[in-house]
Amino acid sequence: MVLVTAVLALAFQGGDVAAYLLLIGILGVTLFLFFDVRRYRAFDASRARIRVLEENLFANSLDPEAAPMAEWRRELAADLRTPTFKVSYFEALSRRLRKVYYPLYVLLGVAWAFRISLYTPEQSWVETASIPGLAGALVVVTVAVFFLVVTAFTFWPQEREARGEYHGEVSGKWKR
Repeated sequence: MVLVTAVLALAFQGGDVAAYLLLIGILGVTLFLFFDVRRYRAFDASRARIRVLEENLFANSLDPEAAPMAEWRRELAADLRTPTFKVSYFEALSRRLRKVYYPLYVLLGVAWAFRISLYTPEQSWVETASIPGLAGALVVVTVAVFFLVVTAFTFWPQEREARGEYHGEVSGKWKR
Protein backbone atom coordinates (compact mmCIF):
# COMPACT_ATOMS: atom_id res chain seq x y z
CA MET A 1 0.00 0.00 0.00
CA VAL A 2 2.84 2.37 0.83
CA LEU A 3 4.50 1.65 -2.51
CA VAL A 4 1.29 2.23 -4.47
CA THR A 5 0.53 5.45 -2.58
CA ALA A 6 4.05 6.78 -3.13
CA VAL A 7 4.02 5.93 -6.82
CA LEU A 8 0.61 7.56 -7.32
CA ALA A 9 1.67 10.67 -5.43
CA LEU A 10 4.87 11.00 -7.44
CA ALA A 11 3.23 10.27 -10.79
CA PHE A 12 0.60 12.97 -10.36
CA GLN A 13 2.65 15.64 -8.60
CA GLY A 14 2.91 17.62 -11.81
CA GLY A 15 5.93 18.79 -13.74
CA ASP A 16 7.99 16.51 -15.92
CA VAL A 17 7.32 13.23 -14.13
CA ALA A 18 7.23 10.42 -16.68
CA ALA A 19 4.17 8.18 -17.00
CA TYR A 20 6.35 5.08 -16.86
CA LEU A 21 6.84 5.70 -13.14
CA LEU A 22 3.47 3.96 -12.73
CA LEU A 23 4.85 0.97 -14.66
CA ILE A 24 7.78 0.87 -12.26
CA GLY A 25 5.17 0.76 -9.47
CA ILE A 26 3.48 -2.20 -11.20
CA LEU A 27 6.85 -3.93 -11.36
CA GLY A 28 7.37 -3.28 -7.63
CA VAL A 29 3.94 -4.71 -6.79
CA THR A 30 4.80 -7.77 -8.89
CA LEU A 31 7.98 -8.33 -6.90
CA PHE A 32 6.00 -8.09 -3.66
CA LEU A 33 3.48 -10.55 -5.11
CA PHE A 34 6.17 -13.16 -5.75
CA PHE A 35 7.52 -12.75 -2.21
CA ASP A 36 3.99 -13.02 -0.82
CA VAL A 37 3.17 -16.18 -2.79
CA ARG A 38 6.19 -17.84 -1.25
CA ARG A 39 5.21 -16.65 2.23
CA TYR A 40 1.60 -17.78 1.69
CA ARG A 41 2.65 -21.30 0.71
CA ALA A 42 4.71 -21.61 3.91
CA PHE A 43 1.82 -20.23 5.96
CA ASP A 44 -0.61 -22.68 4.36
CA ALA A 45 1.64 -25.64 5.21
CA SER A 46 1.72 -24.56 8.87
CA ARG A 47 -2.02 -23.92 8.84
CA ALA A 48 -2.66 -27.41 7.50
CA ARG A 49 -0.58 -28.98 10.28
CA ILE A 50 -2.51 -27.01 12.91
CA ARG A 51 -5.77 -28.11 11.30
CA VAL A 52 -4.75 -31.76 11.60
CA LEU A 53 -4.10 -31.21 15.32
CA GLU A 54 -7.46 -29.45 15.72
CA GLU A 55 -9.39 -32.21 13.96
CA ASN A 56 -7.66 -35.16 15.55
CA LEU A 57 -6.29 -34.11 18.94
CA PHE A 58 -8.33 -31.19 20.24
CA ALA A 59 -11.70 -32.28 18.85
CA ASN A 60 -11.21 -35.81 20.17
CA SER A 61 -10.29 -34.54 23.63
CA LEU A 62 -13.65 -32.76 23.78
CA ASP A 63 -15.70 -35.47 22.05
CA PRO A 64 -13.89 -38.80 22.01
CA GLU A 65 -15.12 -40.16 18.67
CA ALA A 66 -12.87 -41.72 16.07
CA ALA A 67 -10.30 -39.39 14.58
CA PRO A 68 -10.99 -38.30 10.98
CA MET A 69 -7.51 -39.53 9.98
CA ALA A 70 -6.60 -42.93 11.38
CA GLU A 71 -2.84 -42.42 11.01
CA TRP A 72 -2.76 -38.70 11.76
CA ARG A 73 0.20 -38.92 14.15
CA ARG A 74 2.40 -40.62 11.55
CA GLU A 75 1.26 -38.26 8.80
CA LEU A 76 1.93 -35.18 10.92
CA ALA A 77 5.30 -36.47 12.14
CA ALA A 78 6.39 -37.29 8.60
CA ASP A 79 5.38 -33.83 7.43
CA LEU A 80 7.23 -32.20 10.29
CA ARG A 81 10.36 -34.18 9.42
CA THR A 82 10.15 -33.45 5.69
CA PRO A 83 7.84 -30.46 5.22
CA THR A 84 5.95 -30.12 1.95
CA PHE A 85 3.82 -27.36 0.54
CA LYS A 86 0.12 -28.13 0.64
CA VAL A 87 -0.87 -25.61 -2.00
CA SER A 88 0.51 -25.32 -5.52
CA TYR A 89 2.35 -22.23 -6.68
CA PHE A 90 -0.42 -21.45 -9.20
CA GLU A 91 -3.16 -21.76 -6.58
CA ALA A 92 -1.25 -19.56 -4.13
CA LEU A 93 -0.62 -16.99 -6.87
CA SER A 94 -4.27 -16.94 -7.84
CA ARG A 95 -5.46 -16.63 -4.23
CA ARG A 96 -3.05 -13.77 -3.43
CA LEU A 97 -4.03 -11.97 -6.63
CA ARG A 98 -7.73 -12.30 -5.81
CA LYS A 99 -7.39 -11.26 -2.19
CA VAL A 100 -4.80 -8.45 -2.36
CA TYR A 101 -2.85 -7.73 -5.50
CA TYR A 102 -5.37 -7.58 -8.35
CA PRO A 103 -7.09 -4.45 -6.98
CA LEU A 104 -3.67 -2.80 -6.66
CA TYR A 105 -2.88 -3.71 -10.27
CA VAL A 106 -6.23 -2.32 -11.41
CA LEU A 107 -5.64 0.90 -9.50
CA LEU A 108 -2.17 1.37 -10.99
CA GLY A 109 -3.40 0.36 -14.45
CA VAL A 110 -6.27 2.85 -14.41
CA ALA A 111 -3.92 5.55 -13.10
CA TRP A 112 -1.44 4.76 -15.90
CA ALA A 113 -4.19 4.88 -18.56
CA PHE A 114 -5.39 8.20 -17.14
CA ARG A 115 -1.83 9.52 -16.97
CA ILE A 116 -1.02 8.72 -20.61
CA SER A 117 -4.36 9.77 -22.07
CA LEU A 118 -5.85 12.69 -20.15
CA TYR A 119 -3.17 14.09 -17.89
CA THR A 120 -1.00 15.52 -20.68
CA PRO A 121 -3.41 16.75 -23.38
CA GLU A 122 -0.63 18.47 -25.38
CA GLN A 123 0.87 15.06 -26.31
CA SER A 124 -0.71 12.04 -27.94
CA TRP A 125 -1.25 9.10 -25.61
CA VAL A 126 1.15 6.98 -27.65
CA GLU A 127 3.94 9.53 -27.13
CA THR A 128 3.18 9.77 -23.42
CA ALA A 129 3.22 5.98 -23.05
CA SER A 130 6.69 5.65 -24.51
CA ILE A 131 9.67 4.68 -22.41
CA PRO A 132 13.16 5.83 -23.41
CA GLY A 133 14.23 3.30 -26.01
CA LEU A 134 10.75 1.78 -26.50
CA ALA A 135 7.94 3.03 -28.69
CA GLY A 136 4.68 3.94 -26.99
CA ALA A 137 2.64 1.44 -29.02
CA LEU A 138 4.92 -1.40 -27.89
CA VAL A 139 4.58 -0.30 -24.26
CA VAL A 140 0.77 -0.16 -24.53
CA VAL A 141 0.63 -3.64 -26.07
CA THR A 142 2.98 -5.02 -23.40
CA VAL A 143 0.90 -3.52 -20.58
CA ALA A 144 -2.31 -4.85 -22.15
CA VAL A 145 -0.85 -8.36 -22.43
CA PHE A 146 0.39 -8.16 -18.84
CA PHE A 147 -3.09 -7.22 -17.61
CA LEU A 148 -4.71 -10.01 -19.65
CA VAL A 149 -2.32 -12.57 -18.15
CA VAL A 150 -2.81 -11.26 -14.60
CA THR A 151 -6.60 -11.30 -15.07
CA ALA A 152 -6.45 -14.87 -16.39
CA PHE A 153 -4.34 -15.99 -13.41
CA THR A 154 -6.71 -14.22 -11.03
CA PHE A 155 -10.02 -15.54 -12.30
CA TRP A 156 -9.11 -18.87 -13.89
CA PRO A 157 -11.72 -21.35 -12.62
CA GLN A 158 -10.12 -23.95 -10.40
CA GLU A 159 -10.89 -26.25 -7.55
CA ARG A 160 -9.14 -25.57 -4.29
CA GLU A 161 -6.45 -28.23 -4.00
CA ALA A 162 -5.37 -27.48 -0.46
CA ARG A 163 -7.07 -28.98 2.56
CA GLY A 164 -9.85 -26.52 3.32
CA GLU A 165 -12.19 -26.16 6.24
CA TYR A 166 -13.86 -22.82 5.69
CA HIS A 167 -16.08 -21.15 3.09
CA GLY A 168 -18.33 -24.18 2.69
CA GLU A 169 -15.57 -26.23 1.10
CA VAL A 170 -15.28 -29.95 1.57
CA SER A 171 -12.07 -30.81 3.34
CA GLY A 172 -9.47 -32.12 0.91
CA LYS A 173 -6.92 -34.85 1.45
CA TRP A 174 -3.75 -34.36 3.48
CA LYS A 175 -0.95 -33.58 1.05
CA ARG A 176 2.33 -35.42 1.42
